[in-house]
Amino acid sequence: MTDKTSDLMNKLTSTDTPEELDRYLEEIRDKYPKDFSSYIKAILAEKGMSIVDMQKKSSIDRTYIYQIMDGSKHPGRDKIIAIAIACEMTLPECQRALEIAQEGILYAKSRRDSLVIYAINKKMSIMDLNGLLEEYKLPPLD
Repeated sequence: MTDKTSDLMNKLTSTDTPEELDRYLEEIRDKYPKDFSSYIKAILAEKGMSIVDMQKKSSIDRTYIYQIMDGSKHPGRDKIIAIAIACEMTLPECQRALEIAQEGILYAKSRRDSLVIYAINKKMSIMDLNGLLEEYKLPPLD
């Protein structure tokens, strides 16, 4: 997961022939997670965390976490944010998780999203984020 998206986009847009396209697709085939659970597993491995560690920090029901991780459940935006915080993701990693799950990325013009962004950047816990949201009279993470 080290290539910049812009570099890949440049490579893809400079592809002219079907053969070059085949080479490009082969190059990225197994390199990038295709679904949310694969992405989270890659992040966990990169950070040396287990699913159990992530589940405890996320405060999400254990059964539901395992259903997310086996792909049988599709988490909503707040659950993805909770998982991102529990995994100590950076803001770009969190945004990518939201994109992969086809949920809206965090938006700096939204008061609630701004607080979430702040919490991610400050490595706050979910409990601390929910306290911050409450302080600003905004809904906590589901």
